[in-house]
Amino acid sequence: MIPDPDDPFPMDPDKPGDTALPYKVYAHTSSTLYTMDVDAPYDIVQVGGFTYDMSPGSMTDIAIDRFGVLYGVTFNDLFVCNAATAECWWLADLPTSFNGLTMVPPGVLDPSDDTLIAIANDGSWHRVDINGNMIQLTQIGSYGAGYTNDGDAFSIQGVGTFGATNKAGVTGTVIVVSDPMTGMVQSDLATLPVSNVWGLAGWEGDIFAFDSSGQVLRIDPVTAQVSTIKMGTPSWWGAGVGTVLPQ
Repeated sequence: MIPDPDDPFPMDPDKPGDTALPYKVYAHTSSTLYTMDVDAPYDIVQVGGFTYDMSPGSMTDIAIDRFGVLYGVTFNDLFVCNAATAECWWLADLPTSFNGLTMVPPGVLDPSDDTLIAIANDGSWHRVDINGNMIQLTQIGSYGAGYTNDGDAFSIQGVGTFGATNKAGVTGTVIVVSDPMTGMVQSDLATLPVSNVWGLAGWEGDIFAFDSSGQVLRIDPVTAQVSTIKMGTPSWWGAGVGTVLPQ
């Protein structure tokens, strides 16, 4: 059960339905949701095609809070989705388009709650507050000069905050360590031999990059070693993981 006030539908016990499974990261194409195991052999399983109660579109990214509630954005709208069926319910219109979405864990921007963050192409980070069917956006910062958003970020309590960026003068996606308060790059971690990393998720000791060609790469956050763990999978558009890992 999702505690109020975190339940997007506190008066409806059937929504949003099933929450994200433990020991999985979630990834998606523009139309379909998948899970991936966080341990080798990193099995990928299709959950199902996204369905919408209104305003259907292409899913550009997802984010998962500490309770496992899955949020998603299209180019125009914000949704909350059943993580077991990919059924999505409309929450609000987006005043502008974003290509990245993440949750920042409790104790960072809110003392006791997750904070939904949307990331724009230019690398700016925006806090998303939902009031009824309206969204209030507040820019809290950006990756900084020379960096734009390649497609995604994630933030896990006790693990860190990481982003997939484009860096001026560098070929390939640069995975960065970011300040969860502002998004500002604290350091470059690794440069990947691929571009268009539109999905990023992680676990303890792992960062997973999902690119538009269908590859999944693993980055060791300590050694910065990069390895390809999957090829020939769908063209990835986004990924997500909860802000607090199972204990």
